[in-house]
Amino acid sequence: MAASVLNKLYRFILVSDLDWTMVDHDDKENTSLHAFNKLWQSEFAQDCLLVFSTGRSLKLYNELQEEVPLGVPDVLICSVGTEIFFEKPGSDGAEPQPDKKWTQLLDQGWNRKAALEAAAQLSELKPQSESEQRPHKLSYIVSVKGDAAEKVVSQLEDKLQAAGVTAKVIYSGGADLDILPQHASKGKGLEFLLGEVKELVGTPKDGVLVNGDSGNDIELFAVPGVRGCMVVNAHPELKKWCDAHPSPNLFQASKRCAGGIVEALQHFKLAKHT
Repeated sequence: MAASVLNKLYRFILVSDLDWTMVDHDDKENTSLHAFNKLWQSEFAQDCLLVFSTGRSLKLYNELQEEVPLGVPDVLICSVGTEIFFEKPGSDGAEPQPDKKWTQLLDQGWNRKAALEAAAQLSELKPQSESEQRPHKLSYIVSVKGDAAEKVVSQLEDKLQAAGVTAKVIYSGGADLDILPQHASKGKGLEFLLGEVKELVGTPKDGVLVNGDSGNDIELFAVPGVRGCMVVNAHPELKKWCDAHPSPNLFQASKRCAGGIVEALQHFKLAKHT
């Protein structure tokens, strides 16, 4: 399925989280999102690849598309990197299917039932809605904060290890917790995508810019060779990581959400006019 999208050499790839990165839920007029859309269409859409990488399931992504004026991405990575869609929805309304090659990679060593049982032992973990429980993702709200939340994360990791489950625990936004296969994350999903890009059409000459605001975006920033933009409204866990990894390829924006992305495009001299 990747070949249907990756059919030409792209100049540049932009990868963005959605909630509180591309989309500012406090901006009721969507001013910064409209500004980004206008810039993307005028300077990038013809020869660049737009990728949305979100913690949302496809269902909740579709709901967001109804709520705000999001552009249509060329590639959609959902459920914290565990589902990659190269297809657009069919003209008959049929939902696109996640990439089978990526799904098969995540199946290796993944024991969803055992991970579910380990999480059930911790009363501080409250399951998120049924739509967010995916084949390769279990999602919870952590009912405690701060050091108590970090303790819950550590306890869960111990229980998963004791059960022989090779899984990854991602805590983000001060509340959200996801259990994923060991080889899954937004970063691993992006690495898979970039491997497909390189194999099918070649490496983009202007590189890759990732954009995020929370803990589940950290692995995007850690992908080798990418440039990163942390929007000014980022959560403490991402700020802490960025402060610990200073680099000329890492830009800490002074503007919120899509405004920060536009600012990063200026900073890295990727945008001609803003």
